[in-house]
Amino acid sequence: MKTAITILLSFISLNFTFAQQTLKDQEEIHQILNAFMQSIAKKDSITFNSLFFKETVNWISVIKEKSQAKRLEAKPTITKNYFTGTYSSFIQSILQSKKSEEKFEKIIIQNDDVIASVTFDYSFWSEDSMTNWGEEYWQLIKINGKWKITSVLFSIEISKYYPKS
Repeated sequence: MKTAITILLSFISLNFTFAQQTLKDQEEIHQILNAFMQSIAKKDSITFNSLFFKETVNWISVIKEKSQAKRLEAKPTITKNYFTGTYSSFIQSILQSKKSEEKFEKIIIQNDDVIASVTFDYSFWSEDSMTNWGEEYWQLIKINGKWKITSVLFSIEISKYYPKS
């Protein structure tokens, strides 16, 4: 009986420790999301760049079908409904633009102790007007105790065609 109680208490203790670590990791990931948004608003490329894995990072966007159809109406020669880029080229475009802001809603984080995925709805704003919106998916890894973004994948609905309701 004593052994069974000891095993049960050990199991509860391990679950509690894991839950505490998961909550700590999720808070750290929330801090990355906030730093991402703030660095865009403040045009802070140093902070922005520090959020990313220094090796290859996927940066891919796909324009939603309704918005792509409107783009094709305006310019039938458009052949791609997607673009690829880099986080560094993205922040460089922000530095050259006027006022920019990205907002996140409905954030969902799933993680273990070294990998994580984050999904959320986003809206991108330029000069206080929403230019596009959609869903965004990030993958992160934890290296030497620090979370880094390794992949950014997002859909784009163009606000001038389809305003977010």
